[in-house]
Amino acid sequence: MGNRNLLLGVAVAVIVVAIGAFYLLSQNKAVAPSASPSPSATSEEMMEEESASPSASDAMMKEDSMMEEESQVTLSQSGFSPKTLTVKKGTTVTWVNGSGETGNVSSNNHPTHTLYSPLNLGNFSDGDSVTLTFDKTGTYGYHDHLNPQFTGTVVVQ
Repeated sequence: MGNRNLLLGVAVAVIVVAIGAFYLLSQNKAVAPSASPSPSATSEEMMEEESASPSASDAMMKEDSMMEEESQVTLSQSGFSPKTLTVKKGTTVTWVNGSGETGNVSSNNHPTHTLYSPLNLGNFSDGDSVTLTFDKTGTYGYHDHLNPQFTGTVVVQ
């Protein structure tokens, strides 16, 4: 009887181990496919999307900041355009003369030009330009000293 009980115990143990192994294998098979059908493709796609987005936004930010670092005002026969220009601190503004005659950029007030002396850029011929980099925030009025009715404003933020 001892051998028979031993044999029965071993058989039960083998059955229990087999059932346990079957259970574990079936659980791994069920979990593995649902967790991620192609983990490397999904991870790579996600990494590509993430790396592409910042590059595109970085490029746009650089483009925007380049546009803000330089701005232009045109002097025509009818005056300055735009009449009011808003820029960021550190921006270089260029006045281009397309009026057909000599123009002038001078700080307000006419005729003393004392409100912001760096803006007293003086005369410039048709087709030429003058520039000023605005290093301080504020609102700066100017005019064409030769045609004082032509006025403009630069707002520096």
